[in-house]
This record gives sequence, structure tokens and C-alpha cells, in this order.
Amino acid sequence: MPQASTLSVRTDKDLKEKVGKILHKLGLNHSAAINMYYRLILARNKIPFALKPPNKVTLKALQDIEKGKNVKRFETPEELFNDLGI
Repeated sequence: MPQASTLSVRTDKDLKEKVGKILHKLGLNHSAAINMYYRLILARNKIPFALKPPNKVTLKALQDIEKGKNVKRFETPEELFNDLGI
């Protein structure tokens, strides 16, 4: 068996908890998920999803969100669908 090594990662507490719940339902823990991700990188010799810089429209939207501009909030999915005309 290969020698184990420790990896320390900083992440948002809320993100960790939410992902942890999903992983638990799948019978996994954080270490197993990270190891799966690393093995996929190794097998494909690249990050296993597209990495592209955001375009101008996306950048503006992200900046607006950070400033709280042009942001709509909805209490229910139905409110969102009504706003979208769906």
C-alpha cells in the first residue's frame, strides 16, 4: 500500500458542511472524495471539467452580485418561475 500523505485544505465552513451531507448520503467522506478527484486528474492528465475565464457578461454579473446590485430574491420556486414567465 502506498505511503499516506496529509493534505490540509481551507474552505468555507458552510460549503464543507453541505458537501459533507451529500458525501455521507453517497457513503463517502471528504478524504475519499478528494482522492477520487485527484485520481481523475491523474487519469485524464487535466482538471476533469472545463476551466475557462468568465466572459464580460458573467464578470459584470459577478461584480453586481458582490455589490448587491441587480439581485432578485425569491421565497419560493413559484415566485421565481412567475418572475421568469414560466
